[in-house]
Amino acid sequence: MKSPVKHEANSKPEPVDEGPVDFERAIELTGNGKFNHLLLLAMLPVCWANVYASTSMSYILPSAECDLELTMVDKGLLNSMSFAGMIITSFAWGFIVDAYGRRKIMVFGFLCTAVCNLGSCFSQASWQLIVFKLVDGIIISGPYAALQSYLAEVHGEQLRAQVYMWMGVGFALGNITLSCLAWLIIPHKWTLGEFLPVTSWRLFLGLCSLPGLVASVALCFFPESPRFLMAKHRHDDALRVFKKIYSLNTGKDPDTYPVKCLEEEETVKITSVTFKQTVVGSLKQIQPIFLPPNVVTLVLTAFIQFGATIGSNTLKLWMPMLFAMLSVYDSKHAGGPSKTMCAKISEVPPPEPTVTGGCSDATVDATVYINSIVISVASVIGYMVAKTLVNYVSKRILMIICFLGAATCCFALYWGEDSRSILGISSVFVALTSIGGTIVNNVVVDMFPTSLRTMALSVTMVIGRLGAVVGNVLFPVLLSLDCLGPFMMIGAVCFACAALVLVLPKKRTSS
Repeated sequence: MKSPVKHEANSKPEPVDEGPVDFERAIELTGNGKFNHLLLLAMLPVCWANVYASTSMSYILPSAECDLELTMVDKGLLNSMSFAGMIITSFAWGFIVDAYGRRKIMVFGFLCTAVCNLGSCFSQASWQLIVFKLVDGIIISGPYAALQSYLAEVHGEQLRAQVYMWMGVGFALGNITLSCLAWLIIPHKWTLGEFLPVTSWRLFLGLCSLPGLVASVALCFFPESPRFLMAKHRHDDALRVFKKIYSLNTGKDPDTYPVKCLEEEETVKITSVTFKQTVVGSLKQIQPIFLPPNVVTLVLTAFIQFGATIGSNTLKLWMPMLFAMLSVYDSKHAGGPSKTMCAKISEVPPPEPTVTGGCSDATVDATVYINSIVISVASVIGYMVAKTLVNYVSKRILMIICFLGAATCCFALYWGEDSRSILGISSVFVALTSIGGTIVNNVVVDMFPTSLRTMALSVTMVIGRLGAVVGNVLFPVLLSLDCLGPFMMIGAVCFACAALVLVLPKKRTSS
């Protein structure tokens, strides 16, 4: 049974635009339907591949600790290498995506990510796994940048905000599915056939390559961005893409698409210049962002994002390891006197090799991964609550609440005793810092004029990823010196973020 809306669309022919039509008008006339829904479905493995690339290491640390002879510094490097790789190539990928297209980069990028993840499960030493994760971060940065552009270039202006919201849901689901996968795989023993044992963490890493592979295959069925094709003077190809999207969305013949000619846009004229001229022109264009008053806003928002990422992507990635250490303590001291989390962690010895020189089976309690699932679900609930509150509370006030609440949780976490209170506090902390970091990006959009907005977001995100690297490298160092250190560091950073929000300039409306 056809919907009334579609029936009406079929009964009234679209007016034909004989003259040249710009991109926004052309994509608007394609409508919203099957193509957009299929793309949203394909976004699930795409988002999951990005989440798995940056988060999977945190789940294998307890089980791979003895197998790879991991030190605390090794664990910090493993958690941070993906972010380091993203930083190294974040700006270079922008030029590559603009030169070779969005679709090619996404298809081959996610395929290479899958191969890299599959190769990492065969690592025999910590340095090999560290190199794999660095390369993975370098690669995943490309298709992620291409995805951001592609989504904007196959949706009309009215649909873009909704699409990015759904992308956020995809990332949240990725965190939940990764926790569930770890819970199903890592705590159990596996054999290949009847006699060949398979280490659970290696199997887990191998399965983490599946979203990248599925994403690569799924994206093969989608066309190149029509905006990119127009920028390359391939107007006939772009028009064919518009017709294909229109046909899928409306169910009509592609030839009934009302646009017959595409407009030569201003942005097209810069695509024929050399790479050097492009770089020089881009630097001149973004120069105002590093001059007053924009530079003050940039520094403030970048430092706030730096602190938010230190909080969310440090403690979140270390919680599985901390829960595993607490589980070991509780199993050996059942019924003993209550102690703080740090007191328990300090009494957990590192895993010891067996008499034969190998490692005993590192069996991790399943509750470690159930706790991670709870933290991921809590973040989703937090985003839903924040989405409602932002209609009644200003973004600044919401950020202050998030960062002050996160600082309080971090300080309280040090004195947590039972596992339930530690889980509850850490869940609230991760949710608050994640929400705070997301709001920072929205504030950047409000604070900067349109011509500088993209670069401001890029700089802010790079500084944020740098925070993830710094936090994950410092956390194990401070933890080995004194358990109080890393929690005081993160709590103080969150408190500083709340203070910086107070001095942010007012919202600008100029474009």
